[in-house]
Amino acid sequence: MTEPTNEGTFPELFAVIQDYAQRDLAHQVKALRIIAAAYLPLFEVPPMPDAKQVVEDVLARNGFLLTDPETGQLESAGVDAVVSVATSRLAEEDLKWGAACLLTVMDALRARAQSEGYETYVLDADEVLDGLETILAADIVEDAIEEVIEEGG
Repeated sequence: MTEPTNEGTFPELFAVIQDYAQRDLAHQVKALRIIAAAYLPLFEVPPMPDAKQVVEDVLARNGFLLTDPETGQLESAGVDAVVSVATSRLAEEDLKWGAACLLTVMDALRARAQSEGYETYVLDADEVLDGLETILAADIVEDAIEEVIEEGG
């Protein structure tokens, strides 16, 4: 497990998230749900530690297809965590990471559909596309903010 970092707020919570991300599927999903809820754009509060690697590691361990074992449908916590981390600081590198991550999920969905059929492909693809849309909107906002700052400075 990666050592908790002091870069950011709530390092104790981040340590729990990292620990959960190393466990079984249920714990990994819980870690992603916590990330999705905790990584929000809060401008008055210093950001939490960078969770990109934690999220990506969980997704990679699951072939970028983190699915609900009962339904076979994509687990929304994966998409939600990517979107939350990507948009929490409105940093260009985070937004690019989030888009790349979700495009990898789309590739995994497509490959699964081609190889074994996939009843919920359209629903799952729609969820990933909604996540990409959110990241794209955040990227537009980030560009607008930079433009305003440049004009004002």
